[in-house]
Amino acid sequence: MPDTREKGWSRVYVPEIHDIHPGMRRELDAMIDVLPQAALPAAALLVVPDWMGRSPIAADRAFCAAVSTLPGEKVLHGFTHSLGPDFWNWLFYGHDNRSEFARLGRDEAAGRLATGLRAFLEAFGIAPRWFCAPRWQQSAAATEALKEAGIGAWMTTGALVSAGGRRAALPALNFDEGERKLRNAILHRLREGRIARLLSAGRPFRVALHPADVGDPVAWGQVKRLFARLAAEGWRPVGADAALEALGSGQVAA
Repeated sequence: MPDTREKGWSRVYVPEIHDIHPGMRRELDAMIDVLPQAALPAAALLVVPDWMGRSPIAADRAFCAAVSTLPGEKVLHGFTHSLGPDFWNWLFYGHDNRSEFARLGRDEAAGRLATGLRAFLEAFGIAPRWFCAPRWQQSAAATEALKEAGIGAWMTTGALVSAGGRRAALPALNFDEGERKLRNAILHRLREGRIARLLSAGRPFRVALHPADVGDPVAWGQVKRLFARLAAEGWRPVGADAALEALGSGQVAA
């Protein structure tokens, strides 16, 4: 990774708003409101074209219009965000398997991408340049399908990656760990330590907000305190394109 301190790129962060779909307008408004004013134009807005296979975004024209007016990059965030019921995901997270692209083969990945791209274009009148797999998990076959579909860049849990091979190491700070209360109580405590380490290091990272954060008082309190501290300590919000351009290096494996 380039020396971000020498390049003047210490103390920067990329804001992300995940899981945008009809039916979460209240949560979307809350996530927008919690961002510092300077962060909204830099925010990546991750849109799910058909949330859980039962909420096609293009069918809600008022919602599409509202999202279209928001500044920030609109990112394709899977197609449905779900592969349906799964015992292990229910056991650990309390819900379905939301790692939609984690283990897909080439044909299925290409099919879901094509359907998602059409829905995105219908909703917003533009094709997405960026992709983020649900839970940041995508198979090697899905990566190849992204390149074939003409997607220019994508997000992983630890980096921003271009189709041409540039990679900028920016870890994602996530607040949504599912619906299991005991697991969340443990992870709330662990997250405090991670936040402290990220801020102490001063290196670029991403702040990933999800609708579920708004309804979790502990997580939402962490979000509010984080943004207050980022502002107080002079951290600067930047967009994904700017971060990848400034911090990306090399021709690396995607």
